[in-house]
Amino acid sequence: MQYVGKDIVTHGALLHLDKTIAWKELRSRAKQGIRKAQNAGIKVIESRDLTLMAKLWYDPETLTPKLEPEQRLFLAYVKDELVGGIIITPVTPNTLFYHYGGTNELGRTIEANAYLFWHVVEEYHDSNWEYLDIGVSFRQELQHYFQKYCTQPYPILFHAPPDTSRPRLCLEPFAAENLDEPEEQIIAINTRLFEYFEAEFTFMPSWPYALQSALRASIEKGMSIGVWCSIAEDSYVDELNTLFGDQWRFVARDHSAEARLVCHRWGYLCQEAEELAADPKPLIEDCRDALIPDASQNKPGSFGKFSVFDFSRWLPVPFGAALVGQYFDDRYIWNNFHCLDVAKRNRTREGLQIHWPRMMDYQARREHNQRKLKTLFGLTGMHLQIEDQAAPCCYVFRSEEPYSVQSIHERLAKFGVTTELDVNEKLIAIPCHPKLGDGQLEYVFAAVRGMINPCHTYVRQNPETAK
Repeated sequence: MQYVGKDIVTHGALLHLDKTIAWKELRSRAKQGIRKAQNAGIKVIESRDLTLMAKLWYDPETLTPKLEPEQRLFLAYVKDELVGGIIITPVTPNTLFYHYGGTNELGRTIEANAYLFWHVVEEYHDSNWEYLDIGVSFRQELQHYFQKYCTQPYPILFHAPPDTSRPRLCLEPFAAENLDEPEEQIIAINTRLFEYFEAEFTFMPSWPYALQSALRASIEKGMSIGVWCSIAEDSYVDELNTLFGDQWRFVARDHSAEARLVCHRWGYLCQEAEELAADPKPLIEDCRDALIPDASQNKPGSFGKFSVFDFSRWLPVPFGAALVGQYFDDRYIWNNFHCLDVAKRNRTREGLQIHWPRMMDYQARREHNQRKLKTLFGLTGMHLQIEDQAAPCCYVFRSEEPYSVQSIHERLAKFGVTTELDVNEKLIAIPCHPKLGDGQLEYVFAAVRGMINPCHTYVRQNPETAK
């Protein structure tokens, strides 16, 4: 049986391509190597001749057969003797990758590779490129070598951990330990919620049934419903048609539809909500992702005849939602909504009594987690948070090929991380809930960063089968 490994978070090494930053942050041993090569009279030229690089690469059979147009090859000489070479490859809009590098005996003696790294810094100083990714290795001596040139570390993970140690990270914060919550002082949760919603409300088992009940209470079956969604509209409409398409027909932004549904998806407020509320047609407001908005924002949930909130999206409770706008008794729920579940309602109330008073602390932690994720994903130069999010529901970014949101979604699923995505808008939403610590956030980013490393699919040949 062959051991694969590479399923634990480690740290790669980025070298800043700004000369001032790089020289300030480089370790003294790296600076000594650069000076040693300079004193030996090293010079560097750019080339497209891979036969010269093959003389330096440890295994010519594994060297790239051709240089891609975006790749660059730099060769180092002392006088007329070839002593080292490096091939760099763009991997993100702001990062180059140290793809291949080699030196001969003389090159190692004068530390030609150190100077080749520095030559790349000088070549790309004052450009749009921010980093040279020196690399990462699970071999101690090679990892020590890479870290010598690190001015900005980053977490990286190549392979998913085994099932027995794989975490489960979702947009919702509930976890197994919340099944055994300690008893706390009872608060008047119904009163607290009434004051918050500023309206009568009805407990529901979950968000889908709360939304379905709101639709059944105000819109006849078979009607068409126009949908206005703040972000990721196509995937939201698809979800509605999957859940409720046998009862109603949902069409994006259809002014001729018989009813309206607005959604503050992923914590972004739907700006058309107030305007649509002025129309006499029935309006329902989906506030699943906007339970606690920023204090500077208008609180959503006041525009439609009914609004729907999801407690499990925000708090460590396994289920529970609210249909806001009217109180329905159990008999009505049983006869008309067909989702009466008194046991779940009681369990939801118990969980809210514990967690509702902590909501502001949870919000602060969500905001901290978003800042942490913004710092991590900002290293790629292509995964910055979409701006103007009013409620810290999740971390949302756009991703282009070759790192499509579909590929990121599928990769994270293998690592136990559940995400939501919209392929049309190229958007993906990842967890940032308050039960996530910095280590879990680094784990999520490390899994994505692993797919950016061009060597992440490499598996060393089993020496037993190679015989």
